[in-house]
Amino acid sequence: MQVVGVDFGTTNVRIAVWDPDKPDTLPELRHLDTADSFTMPAVIAFQKAPDGTVTPVIGQAADELNDQSPDVVVVRNIKRWALSSDPFVAWNLDVRGVVKDDWWNPRTRSVEIFGDQYPVKEIMSLILARALELAGVTGQFAWRAGCPVHTGLDYRSELADILSELGGSERKLAWVVEEPILFLVLALELGGLKPGSYLVYDVGGGSFDCAIAEVEPNGEMVVYSSQGDSSLGGVFLDDRLSQKLHYGGAPHDLRVAKEVLTPDNPTVSVDISTTLSLDDLKSVLAESGFVDDTTLPIREAYITAKVLWKRGEGESPIGMVPPSCQLGKLPGALREDLEGIILFGGSTKSPALQESLREKFGPEKIFTAEDLIPEEIPDPHLTALSAGARYVSGGDYNPLYTNRLPINVTLRNTQTGNSVEYTPYQHFTRNFHPVKPFASRCVAHQAGAEGDYQLTVADADGKNLIGEPVEVHRNRLPRTSQDSPMFMIDTLGQIWVGNHDRWLMEISEPPWQTGRQSEVRRTIMENQQRHEEQERERINLLLSENPWGWQAGHG
Repeated sequence: MQVVGVDFGTTNVRIAVWDPDKPDTLPELRHLDTADSFTMPAVIAFQKAPDGTVTPVIGQAADELNDQSPDVVVVRNIKRWALSSDPFVAWNLDVRGVVKDDWWNPRTRSVEIFGDQYPVKEIMSLILARALELAGVTGQFAWRAGCPVHTGLDYRSELADILSELGGSERKLAWVVEEPILFLVLALELGGLKPGSYLVYDVGGGSFDCAIAEVEPNGEMVVYSSQGDSSLGGVFLDDRLSQKLHYGGAPHDLRVAKEVLTPDNPTVSVDISTTLSLDDLKSVLAESGFVDDTTLPIREAYITAKVLWKRGEGESPIGMVPPSCQLGKLPGALREDLEGIILFGGSTKSPALQESLREKFGPEKIFTAEDLIPEEIPDPHLTALSAGARYVSGGDYNPLYTNRLPINVTLRNTQTGNSVEYTPYQHFTRNFHPVKPFASRCVAHQAGAEGDYQLTVADADGKNLIGEPVEVHRNRLPRTSQDSPMFMIDTLGQIWVGNHDRWLMEISEPPWQTGRQSEVRRTIMENQQRHEEQERERINLLLSENPWGWQAGHG
């Protein structure tokens, strides 16, 4: 059975295919739409005929249609709106003032076309079905797919459902893999990624993602953290360029023009009446603060990564980036800790954006996708995700990724059915410090129905790993919701269950904890213990030298 790698982007779709029984062969990138293109615009249009019938048009033909016509509705960026059901993504889009198209109904998660409602899932399915058809994929297939870092459970589930319905042999959420990881495994597998620590800087059509990874001398790689911003993509720049140029034509033409501007080619005709200059693009980059805005998720990723990456050594895990570090200012240690910053994603093909990033990070630190991916993978800025899916494990969890646990945790009152839960796809690493555990709410309390409690841990596909009763002493039954049990969990896998004044259960060596997680946890605890001993020695020294003065000065 063939395996299909799917990159469903905001602006384009890419498909790669390979035979799992031939492990030494490269993934085959399939031509879509035209004989020389590995991409198909993720665009669908609906044309209304004089007799009232509505016909869908998909891909390049849809992208080129005039959406100013009253008989044509062109739906672009459907991935952005599919993602917007996630609360964080919706909040981020609102804060950044991203204009929602008239056809989008966020309440029903559907688009209204000539009076009919089309659910997001149906739109995505039509686009993916056409891409698979053009790629020559027929019958049943296994699959892997990419998703942005900030993707929630809803989008991953929808994508897994669609691919299963279109012929996918199984439905596994673990097969929806974050996009920077797909690029990293491709670069590692094909030999372009040497030992060292790297930041992936991924600007796609609709969003920005970043990840911090380390390649060890033995060739193993671990991804320590990732972050993203759902609105900082190529569409963000295109919208501002359109406003600056008063351009109302096809977005595809503007994107192509943006990517070919260079100092040797400083002006490009977008259409018969619009010219784009290198100065225009540099002006938009500067005025919009695009590069500075991307430093916010990078800083978050760095804070999360450093405890695991540096094994808790050096500064306290809290406040690793000084509070005085303002927007656009990266901590100097980040540059020192990294061997390279890898530019990846279609929007980073722009020489003007590359120049801005070299000024920000230093030219010696910057690598492009072409520097790391061999020529056998053409145009890796665009194709590396679908090709990188070739090298992702077919298991339930990719062990490269340490800072998000592959488990669902539920604490339930067996009598009332009230429960609280942790789901890894619903909580982002930006809210999940490696040392400070995630804390659930208390289980809702009902007087007279205290009952017993059950802790259940399952993998991402619902397979139970642990199901244990939680013993609550009868003389300490909860009287209020604050007394009810809750649980805490850290990114290295330990789980604690308790109420406000005592722990009732601890799972300190869980079966889902990898050897690396165990080693990192042990090293962090040793470092913390050493720091505590040093602090005790310092206080004892102060007491021995001037006990009364020290006490007076410190209360």
